[in-house]
Amino acid sequence: MRTGTARVRTASEQHRLTAGQGLWVPAGLPYEIDVEAGSVAVPIFPAARSRPTAIDRPLRVDFPDSWSDWLIHQFARSLGHLRGAADDSGLLDLVADARPADPADGHRGPLPTPPLPVSPEALTVARTLLQNPSHSAGVDELARSVSVGVRTFQQQFLRETGLPFTRWRTAARVAAAASYLGLGHDIGWTGRQVGFATPAGFTKAFRAYTGVTPSTYKEQRRDGPTGTRPRPSPLEAQLDARAHSGADGWASGGPPPIPASRTWNRINDFHVLVWACRGTAQLVVGGRRRRLRQGDVAWLPAGVRNSVTLPRGALLLPLGSRPGPSATLPGEVLVQSFPPQAEDGLLHTAVANYSFVRPEGHDPNGITRRFLELSSAAALPTAADGPSASAVSRIIEELRRAPASPRTLVQWATALAVDARALGHDFLDATGQTYPQWRAQLRMTLARQYLEEGMTVTRAARTLGYADASALSRVFTRAHGMPPSAYRRNGWQHTGEELILR
Repeated sequence: MRTGTARVRTASEQHRLTAGQGLWVPAGLPYEIDVEAGSVAVPIFPAARSRPTAIDRPLRVDFPDSWSDWLIHQFARSLGHLRGAADDSGLLDLVADARPADPADGHRGPLPTPPLPVSPEALTVARTLLQNPSHSAGVDELARSVSVGVRTFQQQFLRETGLPFTRWRTAARVAAAASYLGLGHDIGWTGRQVGFATPAGFTKAFRAYTGVTPSTYKEQRRDGPTGTRPRPSPLEAQLDARAHSGADGWASGGPPPIPASRTWNRINDFHVLVWACRGTAQLVVGGRRRRLRQGDVAWLPAGVRNSVTLPRGALLLPLGSRPGPSATLPGEVLVQSFPPQAEDGLLHTAVANYSFVRPEGHDPNGITRRFLELSSAAALPTAADGPSASAVSRIIEELRRAPASPRTLVQWATALAVDARALGHDFLDATGQTYPQWRAQLRMTLARQYLEEGMTVTRAARTLGYADASALSRVFTRAHGMPPSAYRRNGWQHTGEELILR
């Protein structure tokens, strides 16, 4: 919690959080969040390929004020716009390799999720199934989705979790079902929600793993105490002590330092507002440079190459976006400065626009409208007039839809019946790049997107207009300093949690 209070409810516990407190919720455990008016809650998720922890129930952690910026950095990392693999070690070191004590009351506690594998391929599938236990893909399809053989995939689960994959999957479904039952959901609905085809199959599996039927389990949970929290476990006390006194290697008992970071060069098909939350930031927009100071909010126009460089200790968050039909490069980077007292409101906006932790009736376009109202009409970029300017918009639209198009600028000029020289001039004015430079950058932006979505290099090459996978790999390596295979492992990182929007 940044400010104010919130309540987090699971099947067996209800936690009230106040400013400076956090709650660790293990993967696969259904939960509900209610944030009180005037409060700011920041969801923080370990990245998609983070190592697993042994925590199998909600765990409250008290963070001192000095951790606030580092926790916001973890939220920013989960959005996936910064280069490189995220480092969750500062957070995960606090919760890894230990298990909280069982609840002190004598009632049946929530079922733990099965242990997670550690191999990247098996772990990716495990996290997917914990987030969506009704996922219907078979073992062959799941193995193919992470590019490993079925036998290797099954061996990873058996060797690293102690369970054959089919038993692991059933255990995950039963654990999710127990949580839903504890929240009061109907037995039939619960069975379907976690992937069982028939009520009989659900009851048989549930009894095999818990020793009781779903109806008996639900009755026992109803009779247990509600709204209570077990006394702190030894681990919880350890976390609180480490948070206040610091872990080895962290100076002065504080959190790990926020590292310097950068974004990849990209061309978006939407306008984006970014906020220098802490420290400074160096923007490059269509070849124009602008240094942001703390509190500055900048407009990154659609269709124009942009990048951001952050020094050590700096934080930058996206605040919102809006569709951009074409590229229009402003005469200078548009910036508005906000006072320190606006900080909590801006952070709330970032969380609401990039996660589902948002108030009812939230207007995602409110921040962009406010920014444009503050910017003078003369400063706002407008598209140039004339046939060649209209042709620029047409080319950008067509290449976004079909990036493999081999047309040269001269061929575009002929097809659109405009002067080639005027078209080249207007394209440079609109985007800050020549047509070949812009098309190459668009293809690299899309290549990263395709790789992040799991597309093969061969298919990405075909989609983007390269002769073969080797041709794409050569261009990609020159642009990123690493081949596509390395980019998948170390070039990006974001959370796999569906609560976060990308």
